[in-house]
Amino acid sequence: MALIHVPNPPLGVDLDAEAEDRDEFHIDKMATDFTEAEESIRHNVYPENDDEDEEHVHIGAARRGTAIMHGDGSMYKGQSFYNGIAFKECVLDYALVYGCNLKQYMYDRDRIGFKCVGAKGKCMWKVYAASLHNESMWRITLYTNRHICVPNGECEMFKTPVIARLFLDKIREEHEYYMPLKMEQTIMEKWKISVTRDQCQAARRKALAWIELEYDTQFERLRDYGAEILEANEGSVVEVDTVKNEAGQDVFKRFYVCYDVLRRTWKKSCRPLIGVDGCFLKEKIKGQLLVALGRDVDNAIYPIAWCVVQVENTDNWSWFVNRLKIDLELGDGDGYIMVSDRQKGLIKAVELELPKIEHRKCVRHIYGNLKKNHPNKMRLKKLLWDLAWCYNSKDYEESLERIHAYDSKLYEDVMKTKPKIWCRAFDKIGNYCEDVENNSVESFNNTINKAREKPFVAMLECVRRLAMVRIAKRSAISHSHEGICTPYVKRFLAEEHKATSLCFVHPSTNGAYEVYLGYDKHIVNLNDRTCTCMKFQICRIPCEHAGRRITRRGLFHTIGLALEVKVHPPPRPDDEKVDKKRKKGVHESPTKKKPKEKKRIMHCGICGAADHNCRYHQKKKNKKNTTQGGTQVESTQGCLTQEK
Repeated sequence: MALIHVPNPPLGVDLDAEAEDRDEFHIDKMATDFTEAEESIRHNVYPENDDEDEEHVHIGAARRGTAIMHGDGSMYKGQSFYNGIAFKECVLDYALVYGCNLKQYMYDRDRIGFKCVGAKGKCMWKVYAASLHNESMWRITLYTNRHICVPNGECEMFKTPVIARLFLDKIREEHEYYMPLKMEQTIMEKWKISVTRDQCQAARRKALAWIELEYDTQFERLRDYGAEILEANEGSVVEVDTVKNEAGQDVFKRFYVCYDVLRRTWKKSCRPLIGVDGCFLKEKIKGQLLVALGRDVDNAIYPIAWCVVQVENTDNWSWFVNRLKIDLELGDGDGYIMVSDRQKGLIKAVELELPKIEHRKCVRHIYGNLKKNHPNKMRLKKLLWDLAWCYNSKDYEESLERIHAYDSKLYEDVMKTKPKIWCRAFDKIGNYCEDVENNSVESFNNTINKAREKPFVAMLECVRRLAMVRIAKRSAISHSHEGICTPYVKRFLAEEHKATSLCFVHPSTNGAYEVYLGYDKHIVNLNDRTCTCMKFQICRIPCEHAGRRITRRGLFHTIGLALEVKVHPPPRPDDEKVDKKRKKGVHESPTKKKPKEKKRIMHCGICGAADHNCRYHQKKKNKKNTTQGGTQVESTQGCLTQEK
């Protein structure tokens, strides 16, 4: 496979399967808002084994530059190692744990020995390992574990290469901040070993040289990195574009990657909007990272694809847009939206590759440019954004008039930007994306600011992991969400509800209504989901005018069953006589109506018997009182009376 060469010293990332992840520190920082810290997995620790007699093999870094996994420093005769470097690391672990003054005295190709030079060289501790001819492993053949010295903070084993290897990962991650003073303090605080500032400075330079050499070698294998992506992510697209130089070597030109899971999910569940922008790389390969981001159903950032080019021009933008067109199946762009700063090269590329796409201009960039020319216009920001947020041509014209009244020169500069290509009032209906700025891409570029300081492939891996973490976090939120509306829609409706209560509704036919808000009148049609303010059509979320009618309609729905029973007016007096008779008493005759030939039967109010009334009993009582004296009880036809 042909190697890739660049004019400047190239960069890259280690592709060795044993290489440790160098970027976790920065990934955790960049993904703080999207994920919580988890306990790291210890990969190089063997599980407990029931076979106690199994030979122990020390697992260490087998080559220069690999992260050192510090152990407890235990050694014994017969202990095996994969190679001489692993044996040296084991001895280094011993020195770090016990603080002994160890020194290497045997440097042969297949034999290495260390001894303790404490107590003025009289200490008896010694260890010796060799690569035996009949074995492929290294083995300790001599080990005298006896010290007569006392640790005093000195260790001749701590030469420049050893210090460089100890701090290799830290220097790789924080090469701008991890200085010799910090290295010297760390060695003393952590291992109680004294080193000089010059030693740390030399160790730092050596570590940086190793890192640069490592990245140079890794960048040459950029095609291998692309092959690894395709193998691990089936269906993804990776393209490494190179050009031949005079020597016939492949010189890097640009790199593109689009992961299959991002592509499929965007097409399936995200809004038909693509925001594109570029940001500068900060390492030795000076170029630009071009990113394409979408919006999910909650209007949050969704990474789609990214590429690295040498310069932002028409050719590179055309290449990037063409790749997006093919991978996302955009066709001629009809039904999709692109938001950008409308750089000249990008405008030509979009017109060529996606002639029917709706290409919106980012208002944030427009405001920045106008602010440079009109730095003292304090109302510029409000006036410009009010213009961009207009939903209909009437509000658009009124906003322009306010700008003209404020400053005629500012009005002329605004008109030069062609406001109809960045005002909501002139957006195509049907995509339901109300964005007028490219803030999502700007935010993403700021998030990966640390990644852009890394070498080439390390930077690409950092961006990939950040995208993965963000999507995983959003997925967890979406699966735990309850309700019929997304959080974004809830916030939208909450803002609309503030004005909804002030609206007055007058119904019409065919689902249409007149809605008044102050002196403004709008026509709402719930069947067609439209409103003359145009917000309902552009956002596909009910505006304050439609929201008022929907709220009242929901109230009627709750009493709909009662309203289904028809209620008729009472009969007119000419049609039916009104019964004005009083209600009968408790003891009145139950007979309601009798034939005319029969007389009404009288009933007593005391005993309830027929053919007499209460006066009959009064007469009987008076008659008795006149003929007899005293008190008596008389029963007359079942009536009981008490007389005195």
